[in-house]
Amino acid sequence: MNDFLNSWPGIATIVAFDVFALLIIISLTYRWFFKRIFDVLCSGVCLILTSPLFLAVLIRGKIFMNKNQGAIEGLTQTYYKVGKNERVLALKKFRSRDSEGQVLGAYGRWIESWKLSYLPRIFEVFLGKISIIGVKELLRSEAEFVETDVEKDRFLVRPGLINPLVRMGDEQTTYEEMFLSDRKYAWQFAFFMDIKIFFSWLLKKIRGEDNSYMGETRKESYAENLLKEERITKEDFEAALELDEKFD
Repeated sequence: MNDFLNSWPGIATIVAFDVFALLIIISLTYRWFFKRIFDVLCSGVCLILTSPLFLAVLIRGKIFMNKNQGAIEGLTQTYYKVGKNERVLALKKFRSRDSEGQVLGAYGRWIESWKLSYLPRIFEVFLGKISIIGVKELLRSEAEFVETDVEKDRFLVRPGLINPLVRMGDEQTTYEEMFLSDRKYAWQFAFFMDIKIFFSWLLKKIRGEDNSYMGETRKESYAENLLKEERITKEDFEAALELDEKFD
């Protein structure tokens, strides 16, 4: 037995058993522990790798602000979404436009062309506000109309940068289908499910595919969808929009 354990086949067997045991432990505790650990590790590595980009935005942004005094209040702006347990999240993004919607010159065009506006999302993952993989972020005006138990189950998990619909969604994906997908993910999400979702997303990126799998949920907000289908009134819609403009 000792001769076998000291041989290459024996060592390979021990390593394979240890890896298998580790995967079992991870899968059993993923929901409560390892998913957050992976989020911290992945976002930490991404922060290190993208630190030159953060520095470039800081330098170019400061130069722009010095040349255009009063053009913008700061390099970042806050926007609000609803996350896990229906908690309102104050998230950050880099400014590329002024309060009137005008691009901030060459600096703003650079931010938009390089798609750097939402680079701070990496920080939000590291801080635990959102996750690498999770459900779609909703505006407060959208969450206002999430009422049924099926729809509310999505709030059992954090919003994510990568949506589970990447595996099964298409250009015709409806909000009803999204909510059903969210519910399934919230109740069943596990280590191997997230692995499948991640590699499905990675494959689409390698192929150069966009986020068309989000269907109508990408083209219009949930509130706009309900208004279009006459499931809410114009007054309800306008009242909900006011929630996006304030934070209590």
